[in-house]
Amino acid sequence: MILLYDLVFQDDRRPSPYCWRTKFALAHKGLKWTEEPTGFTEKHKIAFAGSQTVPVITDGEKSVKDSWAIALHLDRAHPGNPLFESETARVHGRFVANWVDTSVQGTLFPLIVGDLYDRVRPADHDYFRESRGKRLGTADFQGFQAKAREKGVAAFRAVLEPARRLLKEQLFLAGAQPGYPDYALAGAFMWSRIASPLTLLETDDPVHAWRERMLDLFGGMGRRAKAA
Repeated sequence: MILLYDLVFQDDRRPSPYCWRTKFALAHKGLKWTEEPTGFTEKHKIAFAGSQTVPVITDGEKSVKDSWAIALHLDRAHPGNPLFESETARVHGRFVANWVDTSVQGTLFPLIVGDLYDRVRPADHDYFRESRGKRLGTADFQGFQAKAREKGVAAFRAVLEPARRLLKEQLFLAGAQPGYPDYALAGAFMWSRIASPLTLLETDDPVHAWRERMLDLFGGMGRRAKAA
């Protein structure tokens, strides 16, 4: 059985976009797993893997850190239902994941940082305040979020234009069926859905229809997660 170390917030919310990439990847491959809730200040739980961040998995005697490394490991160790059926698919997945990391999540974070802070476990408040405050130059997360939202929602929607153009022509970023590019972008939307009530998309946006399809995948796994 695979064990996933998963970031936990208050009320057992699990918003980590990178952990969601791993959950989608595991479900895609039809693998079963259990989860170990891990707070920001519980780094001792994952020290055995040489990691400071989740996701981390143990798969038998093997431990793997980082969502991308986990995806590659899953295909090597469990060849059925591959995440990457070719080198081209692997490169495509890596490119989309990098775009999500830098452009999508980079634009999204200021829009939800106050909501994230409000839902962090009390034991992790100081850690979040210090680490994210250093990144933003302020610990007034609600004030920073309010200013970001004045123009930032439109900017976030604009960042999604490459995905929007593709999703006008096909059901998923990977084609007719979902694949790792979809899981990477869906992780960002799960991050927001679980932590923040902010409306990110217009209902007539092709990305909105795609997101609904992603929520319904694997028996509604994403839809069942506790939302803000």
